[in-house]
Amino acid sequence: MKAINPQEKKVYFLSGHGEKDPASSDQRTGYSGVADALKADNYQFEKLVLAQTNMIPADATALVIAGPKTDLLQNEATLISEYLTKGGKLLVLLDPPDDIKKPAPMPQVEGLLRQWGINATQTVVVDVSGRTNDATAAVAAAYPQHPITERFELVTIFPLARAITPLTDNPQRAAQTFVQTSARSWAETNFAQLQDADALKPEPDKGDLPGPVSLAVAASAPVGGDEKPADKAADGEQPKKPETRVAAFGDSDFATNAVLGLQGNRDLFMNSLNWIAQQESQISIRPRDPADRRITLTENIRSALAWVTIVIIPLGVFGAGVFSWWRRR
Repeated sequence: MKAINPQEKKVYFLSGHGEKDPASSDQRTGYSGVADALKADNYQFEKLVLAQTNMIPADATALVIAGPKTDLLQNEATLISEYLTKGGKLLVLLDPPDDIKKPAPMPQVEGLLRQWGINATQTVVVDVSGRTNDATAAVAAAYPQHPITERFELVTIFPLARAITPLTDNPQRAAQTFVQTSARSWAETNFAQLQDADALKPEPDKGDLPGPVSLAVAASAPVGGDEKPADKAADGEQPKKPETRVAAFGDSDFATNAVLGLQGNRDLFMNSLNWIAQQESQISIRPRDPADRRITLTENIRSALAWVTIVIIPLGVFGAGVFSWWRRR
């Protein structure tokens, strides 16, 4: 990987708003598995507190906002918006509200996405396809055509997601869905129904979005906005022109340590990052890591195994040898 792409690429994870930490090995909230995947694809990573630096470093290949709990400051949103107009790359993973009884919108984050034709809805996705025991765990098995999911046939699991949909009123920055659920799902707007599993049902007349539900959206535009995006460069041709690329997911938990290794979650995250970084050659299905399978033994089982392996089996072999010798005599 380093021989093909000798130039070091650096990903900055926004920090200061309760985002997921790439240095944390916590199973439920840590992103250390993502950090390992980045290193395997020849990326370096670093956390960025934009409120302190007041600038996005010039060596930033991409900026990741992974599961913020609070909204951006207006100055931070302005800095990110300016970064994007100059050809920046942004990956946003935005969870449903923490308190579904009193959902608090994030106007700065949501407004930043709307600039690029992406709508973060105030919903929670309900999936009754039966692939998981939890109705609020969304499963994607089929993907709309997009470079991120080209030849991608793995199931991906999103523990708790909101619908992220493309806006149709921004033709200059047309966004496109690249992950969606099955038809047996919907985006629930009445959060009170989530408390009663038996009462869960889609109600389109009350604002629910029927399935398939869009879970991830991507948008791109050439720098300056007055040219068409360049085609993918082939060997011997000029490299592609720089583009601004933005991708947004309605869930950040799918890339945490606890579920990153499930099915295609890791590949989907890394493919999305490689696409926004304009590293299409690295979009692939990666080999599976060897599973760490451990056996936990009680003291009684350990003692029994010791007796069997150290005493009983050797004595049995010795006894069989003595018996064989006696018969031959």
